[in-house]
Amino acid sequence: METTPARRYGGQSAEERDHGRLLRLRAAALDLFGTHGYQAVSIDRLCSTASVSTRHFYQQFSCKEDLLLDLYGAITAEAYEAVGHSLAATGDDDFRRRLDAAVRAYLRPVLADPRTARIAFVEIVGVSPRVEQQRLDFRATIVALVEDEGGRAVDRGEIAPRDFRFLALALSGAINVVVHDWMRRPRRGSARRLEDQLCALAVHLMTGEAAPV
Repeated sequence: METTPARRYGGQSAEERDHGRLLRLRAAALDLFGTHGYQAVSIDRLCSTASVSTRHFYQQFSCKEDLLLDLYGAITAEAYEAVGHSLAATGDDDFRRRLDAAVRAYLRPVLADPRTARIAFVEIVGVSPRVEQQRLDFRATIVALVEDEGGRAVDRGEIAPRDFRFLALALSGAINVVVHDWMRRPRRGSARRLEDQLCALAVHLMTGEAAPV
């Protein structure tokens, strides 16, 4: 039996139109949540900014929180992928250089856009138990990665054995608190300076060696 091809509007299939709406909603959420704050933005405003009807919004998401989780997931996936690429590219380097490069790969895309930093370090905190669980799940992924890299450095004789889980949690907490504070200051210092300071802290924590901050 011959099937009728799906109708196309404006040269796009239904799937392509849905994907386009998703990308526009993500872009609107990044701009509005990252500028005005998650709690201050309504679904109507998101839809108006994204040029998406509320009917199509609810075809994509059941509520505003789902959009926040989708956006946060995209931000963290990009950060994790950047760290993975960095570690792959520096596989033969000294642990200190690998760690410095990996932390920069994690921080740079987030700090480059204050809206992204605000969502990842400010707006995501305390929204709901479900959102908090996703934040903790991402933290656990990063902590496990740091533990693994620390263990590899010990096996290669680059550093002495340490409690890498404790240190990874301490580093994660420090990054969250410092970036949160940096974001909320009316007059922020440079993102590059903050990146340098946090990388120096990471090397100090993971190796026990003094580093200028």
